[in-house]
Amino acid sequence: MLTLLATLMAGAGLVLAALAAYVAWRRGTRMGWSLAVLLVAVAWWGTAYSVELSVDEVAAKGFWGDLKYAGIVTLAPAWLVFVLQYTGRGRLVTRRLVALLTVPAIAALVVLALPATHDLVRSYPATTPGDDLPIVESGPAFWVIFGYNNLLLVGATVLFLASMVSLARTYRRMALVLLASALLPWAANILHNLEVGWFARIDLTPFAFTITGGLLVWGLFEERLVDLAPLARSAVVESMADAVFVLDAFGRIVDVNPSAVALADRSRFELVGRRLRDLVDLSGLAEVGPDGLVLGDRGGDDLRTFDVSQQPLHDVAGRTAGELVVLREMTDRVRDQEHLQQALEDRSRVAATLQASMVPTRLPEIPRCELASRYVPAGDGGEIGGDFLDVFALDDQTWAFVLGDVSGKGAEAAAVSAATRYTVRALAGPRSSPATTLREVNAVLQAQTESERHCTLVHGRLRPPAAGDAPGTPVRITLSLAGHHWPLVLRTTGKVEEVGMLGTALALFDDPELHDSDVELAPGEVLCVFTDGLLEARRGRDQFGSDRVADLMREHSDLSADDMAGVVLDAVRAFHGDELVDDLAMLVVRHDDGDVRA
Repeated sequence: MLTLLATLMAGAGLVLAALAAYVAWRRGTRMGWSLAVLLVAVAWWGTAYSVELSVDEVAAKGFWGDLKYAGIVTLAPAWLVFVLQYTGRGRLVTRRLVALLTVPAIAALVVLALPATHDLVRSYPATTPGDDLPIVESGPAFWVIFGYNNLLLVGATVLFLASMVSLARTYRRMALVLLASALLPWAANILHNLEVGWFARIDLTPFAFTITGGLLVWGLFEERLVDLAPLARSAVVESMADAVFVLDAFGRIVDVNPSAVALADRSRFELVGRRLRDLVDLSGLAEVGPDGLVLGDRGGDDLRTFDVSQQPLHDVAGRTAGELVVLREMTDRVRDQEHLQQALEDRSRVAATLQASMVPTRLPEIPRCELASRYVPAGDGGEIGGDFLDVFALDDQTWAFVLGDVSGKGAEAAAVSAATRYTVRALAGPRSSPATTLREVNAVLQAQTESERHCTLVHGRLRPPAAGDAPGTPVRITLSLAGHHWPLVLRTTGKVEEVGMLGTALALFDDPELHDSDVELAPGEVLCVFTDGLLEARRGRDQFGSDRVADLMREHSDLSADDMAGVVLDAVRAFHGDELVDDLAMLVVRHDDGDVRA
């Protein structure tokens, strides 16, 4: 009997040692090394225990029984470190923590090594027969070690369970494999130390770890358990605005994210097991320009459009095991692109109406901000120009504005202006910087504008203070200047300064030089953006220039945004005359935080 048990334990030790070496060889991450240390600890335990069972002399049994404690006291700290790293708390695994975990382990080994204190941990009765299962007497220090190790194991396991709850269902199955790998040996050890039934005679913990250690290593390399990927992927997929469907090889749904539940208007329980094509009509898939596949799904009276991404999922043998389908709603973008395309194709027919569309009919209301605009066509207004202006919301807390000037006049210039305006609307986003948006706009203009016309513009992203922000919180603006003159800012000190960094005009080069500049407007401060029609208004050889604009802003700092825009326009007309040579567009933004103006 002892020979068989000793052989089993020795085999368990060799297997665990081999698994530890395999993990260390295959895995360079810290989580892989903590698992390797755990497996080495159990391998040491099993090997020493096998020798303890096989020798006959009591002194030899005691010696090898003591040696196995090097693995026992290492196991629980290694499991805690592994769980911390696996659950994304690797920053807590510092040298200080490792040192603190090492102190109790070393203290236990010292107590066991000293003859004076050895029996406080464990001892063999002198009458122990060599050919029978060892009967070991446990001292008071043993129960301290036992309690401490189990405290670490329980704490780490509870932490793992709490983290597992946050995982998507797809990954909970893999996490349960890892949990079972820890609980089975733990249960065997508790039954042995509490002397429950047959388990009191033999400690099967190392042998149980042979089985579960294999599961751990399989999970590590086949299911990628020892990666942050399950946690990170779960967090990303669950929070995605895109609808995500995971299908099996037969097209049945095996997992969905919350956005897919909302799109299908069914619970996750109702969706799993059904075919996606029974829920969403995929027959409307069609090739639509550079955006690839889109899906038209009519709900009520509105046509919703989705970008559909279909990616096959393969098993380790390379066989198709399923499919990942991601539906991203593009209704607004497609609608804007349709407007853009129609504007380009029908620019001759709509030339007469484009003049009125150069500016919004009404500026949006932005919290704690006053907005005013002016647009004056050149001459008597009969010729269509290229200046344009737009202000629009990106989300509930972010707005965008664009003010630009396309070279030349007539229907072609107006068509390019409209195309640029709608392209900015289509591509701008609350998390996309103005410079990034303008690079994308440049690519569209380069591809779709045949005439040799360039465009200078200012594109800005504006974030006013939130409702709960303290008084005095500034309006934050990010600007990008594409070959356009610097906007002016009037400070509360009376100083007027140019802001922004000059970049390259659009539709000239494939890779324009563009920069983002951050501007803050304190309460009462004013931003004025304008086209060159204002600066280049002439009286003989003298131009109106930005210095006169700055002087007017400084002199009329107490006016509202609308009144200040009116004062500047009146001054230009008085300087040049009523009919300007070039179009003029102007936008004034004033931070109105409840300050009192005279």
